[in-house]
Amino acid sequence: MATAKKAYHHGELRESLLEAAELLLEEDGPGGLSLRKVGRRLGVTPGAPYRHFEDKDALLAALAVQGFQRLRKRMLAEQDGSADGEERLRRAGLGYLEFASQHPELFRLMFGWMPSRDVPELCEAGDAAFAGLQGILERCEQEGLLAMSVGDAGLMAWSAVHGAAFLLIDKRLMLGEEDPCAEGVLEHLHEGIWSGIGKRGHAPPPEHP
Repeated sequence: MATAKKAYHHGELRESLLEAAELLLEEDGPGGLSLRKVGRRLGVTPGAPYRHFEDKDALLAALAVQGFQRLRKRMLAEQDGSADGEERLRRAGLGYLEFASQHPELFRLMFGWMPSRDVPELCEAGDAAFAGLQGILERCEQEGLLAMSVGDAGLMAWSAVHGAAFLLIDKRLMLGEEDPCAEGVLEHLHEGIWSGIGKRGHAPPPEHP
């Protein structure tokens, strides 16, 4: 019995393909993902996905670009109203860990997969995500809170949270909990990160003439 093919508008189909691809990615990893499988999941003709993505690499790249965009948004989601730079950094770190724990295969794709050709938009999306963290630290510097340069502070903070994110999704964190959550992991990390990059005692923000 033939399966009915669903009709999609042009832009709607691309977004639906990405949504279906991410579900398959989380289920089976990159090795289990293909354009034909995505098409079957949506019930469209076999050739329909190829009108939006040249091949599997193009689909994976688009997923990774979207992942970095969502990661940046998640890190910066709760910055408004934060009491100070330390709290803004804590909230960004929590957003980072929550994103990784909720989208583990997408997170692995973003940081562990290399496309077979140059994808400038992928580099731009990754740089923009890191720039979100850098912006938080630049504000900390302006408020007189950093004990080191923005670059050094960014390297220390990102390395700690990024490493913890992979340990979290690989279930290799030993914190006395069977299944630690993102917030619990951050509580273990944050004080150590801030004691390394922040000044002891919060200095008042610089006065403007």
